[in-house]
Amino acid sequence: MQKSLLALSILGATNIAFAAKGADNCSPEPPATCYPENCNHCYCLGPENYGVNAPVRPYTCNGDWVISAAGFYWNAHQDGMEYAIDNSVKNPNPQSGSDLIKILELNNLIDAKYETPDFKWDFGFKLDLGYNTTCDGWDFGVVWTWYRGKANDHIEAEIDDNHTLLPLWSAYSPTIGTPEGSVTYATDIETHWKLQLNLIDFELGREYWTSKYLSFRPFVGLRIAFIEQNFEIQHKGGVWDFQRFGTESVRVNDKVDLDNDFKGVGVRAGFDTVWNFGCGWGLYGNFASSIVYGKFSLDHDEEMRVAEIPFDKIKILEAEESFHASRAMLDFGLGIQWASLFCDCHYGFTVQS
Repeated sequence: MQKSLLALSILGATNIAFAAKGADNCSPEPPATCYPENCNHCYCLGPENYGVNAPVRPYTCNGDWVISAAGFYWNAHQDGMEYAIDNSVKNPNPQSGSDLIKILELNNLIDAKYETPDFKWDFGFKLDLGYNTTCDGWDFGVVWTWYRGKANDHIEAEIDDNHTLLPLWSAYSPTIGTPEGSVTYATDIETHWKLQLNLIDFELGREYWTSKYLSFRPFVGLRIAFIEQNFEIQHKGGVWDFQRFGTESVRVNDKVDLDNDFKGVGVRAGFDTVWNFGCGWGLYGNFASSIVYGKFSLDHDEEMRVAEIPFDKIKILEAEESFHASRAMLDFGLGIQWASLFCDCHYGFTVQS
């Protein structure tokens, strides 16, 4: 799944405690100086007053709750979604006795190409709730990522067109012993793919200064993943136009319904970086990888429906399967941000895009 090039997030850090300054607690002694107005600083503890690997968090020098909301615009892609072959062979007409033999010509692939759904861009969001401690700048929290993707497509091949559609997911075979029984083809195919993604990440990390303007935050944690996919394919025309039931020929529509659900949990680790330019502006680059072990649940159904009253349905295929497997996931983000402290360094605000 490919992720977007654009994201917008807002982060607020709120001071929740005013710990007594003393040798037996984690607060800096003496109290560190905040730099909300200085164009070269936008942090509480800097390299000048801490030493090696000075912590960036908490932003307000006392410990902070952090609430983050981010919107993004993604385009999700799924491999193996080819649903038909567009073959440059003239579409036969099963109503014409002289054209019946032409169905056999569909066994020849000429200038053929695979048809895949048109994957759409769509919006999603991230919600983050965390806490920045005063103990060496450690932080912990949970991040929820939600996204719903989709892909639709509709192709036709009329009788007079010089191409024919060969379905790839249908298990139906026309009546044996007839010319149209040699090849399964359609004149109209419509597809609908839906994806729903839910990720819940638990993180423990520490953000610190590696230089005066560069911060680095390694983290470890867990990822819980819920991924649901549904792929519906509708076939019309072609061999489904004139199905023989006894002595009668009727028109039917064919529908293939595929479901693929995944639920899993695994370990996750990565790092976040901020390259500060000054005056609150900076470039951020984030990376994370995870190994998630879980269960795949697959469901494959196909049925035909008579296109006339009484609209009878005929089950063609019904199959279910499930298995356990591990999958790798990579997260990557790159963009620009602006951050500042205000109200005597009691609150922090960050905008990322």
